[in-house]
Amino acid sequence: MKYTLKISPTSNKEIFLHANTLSNLAINECNMNLTIGANKQIVKVDVHDDEESVIILSEDVFNHFSIPTNLDYELTVNQNELIIGPVIGLLVRGKTSEMTMERIRIYKNYMYGYKQINGLILLFTSDGIDEEKRIITGFAYDPIQNVWEKGTFPFPAAVFIRKTLKTSMRNQLERLIGSNYFNSHVFNKWEMWEWFSSNDSLKGFFAETVLANDFPALEKLVNNHSSIYIKPASGMQGSGIYLLSKTEEGYTLKYRFKNENISTLFDDWYSIQEYLQTELKIERYIAQQGISLIKENGRLMDLRVIVTKDHNGKWSVPGIVTKLGEENSIVSNISSGGSAEQVWETLQRIYKDSPKDAFRKYIELENLAIQCCKYLENKGLHLAYIGIDIGMDEHKNLWVIEINNRSPDMTIALDAKDEQLYYKIKTAPLKYAKWLSGFRSVV
Repeated sequence: MKYTLKISPTSNKEIFLHANTLSNLAINECNMNLTIGANKQIVKVDVHDDEESVIILSEDVFNHFSIPTNLDYELTVNQNELIIGPVIGLLVRGKTSEMTMERIRIYKNYMYGYKQINGLILLFTSDGIDEEKRIITGFAYDPIQNVWEKGTFPFPAAVFIRKTLKTSMRNQLERLIGSNYFNSHVFNKWEMWEWFSSNDSLKGFFAETVLANDFPALEKLVNNHSSIYIKPASGMQGSGIYLLSKTEEGYTLKYRFKNENISTLFDDWYSIQEYLQTELKIERYIAQQGISLIKENGRLMDLRVIVTKDHNGKWSVPGIVTKLGEENSIVSNISSGGSAEQVWETLQRIYKDSPKDAFRKYIELENLAIQCCKYLENKGLHLAYIGIDIGMDEHKNLWVIEINNRSPDMTIALDAKDEQLYYKIKTAPLKYAKWLSGFRSVV
């Protein structure tokens, strides 16, 4: 049920609820901890004779919480705690003074499911936090006008992180809301390999990986696998990727430069090593075993599995999209000339004689992605919004190529002409944040 707020001119630290609301929430008129966002206050609960959908706060309580009255809220109880909300935040990069309307309008994309969330959705930066008062200076979403309104608001009960966090910022969030913030941990490809290579049930889905500046290990890797990929450890979007292959003539290095595919031949290993040391900041790169991924008409293919936490706090896969690289390119990224399509189109072509096998492969993709997320969760990472790139080799075996939780580009769903999937993805983090902030059984 949705509630509106009204203010009583009294100042006795009171909240007034309708008799039916008190009954539905099993509340006796008594003192309770009122929680709005990360802020709390002991209040006396009393009954009013206004409409059932009204919550009345005494003026001193209203002033304590700084909560807007033009929104619809929900109400829930956890033991002796009465929670009004949800109050959810998106912590973004930059400073409050830099948050122009033009810059912050992109965050409206997360608001398409607002009617299923309700409450106070906030957009703020780290300099807008007042830890002592447990408030933020930032922007609140107005669903009627579809705009962000600047003001001072209670610190949110759950926060979706949209920036890289320093340790000091992480510690501040811990003090304010404990572990109720997510997608703050960013890991690179080398860390990914170190974690998953120690997991017996998952390591077979990951390509063998070495540090690129370990040249003996690099030479051994290319000798064992004939072809290897050299990638930035922290890179995204297929940028800066090289394909190194051993041939009868020596070594071939392929890469993209100014939207062109480049191929260079080297006579011996010393020449390759010298080139890598000279042309690349090689200490920032890793090297991975080359996988013979399925191609269509010379176009490299991999599958973006989108994994989110849902409104019940469970892992789910709202959709999968196929990425197809430019013809003869060594990467499948759309930003490098590729395209996208809905995965069912792809699987139906691959398994054209067996729809059941196509369905089984879809389920296998889902299960592998969720297993990876659960394993990362067991490592202590609080994640809820992830893009996992999975390749399929010529024998239809699956390989995890990349796990992106820093800023997975979900516009890939629009590239695949699946607008419904795009909006489903974009609304998922706030639905999870609502669950995280305590709204799991709402009247």
